[in-house]
Amino acid sequence: MTADIEAWATRMRTLRIKPEMECYSHSMYRDVRNLIAKGLVEPPYYVNFVLGMKHQGAVEASPEMLASMYEALPEGCYFNVTATGAAQLPLTTMGMVMGAAVRVGLEDNVYYRKGEPAGSNAQLVERTVRIARELTLEPATPDETRAILGVAKKR
Repeated sequence: MTADIEAWATRMRTLRIKPEMECYSHSMYRDVRNLIAKGLVEPPYYVNFVLGMKHQGAVEASPEMLASMYEALPEGCYFNVTATGAAQLPLTTMGMVMGAAVRVGLEDNVYYRKGEPAGSNAQLVERTVRIARELTLEPATPDETRAILGVAKKR
């Protein structure tokens, strides 16, 4: 599997694609560190914590696991928090406070609140933007995000 990951990273680097390195548990940092050590990814590195999945050895979606994943994050990484189910709102809010980017949407959580299905991805995104602004954080525009991650705009 490491050889596959290295091959994909090499191809992405050739195509000037910034990889999102998803980590479901601390053990997945082994691959992130390997790619960094071999120069197969360029800083700033982009790591997405995916918490609460039911497979692939994923850790629980809890504040303790979020803090632990953050503490173990390799140096030079920009990070994102993705949490599934009922943990999406509290952990993405925690992530924002910690300096993370966040991902919300129906792929990870189909409820707006307990017992109330979300009407759309937009509804979940609007709530997250509202919370960010209450925390005096302004969501990045696409151009700002490209600058943060060191990604060139496609022509």
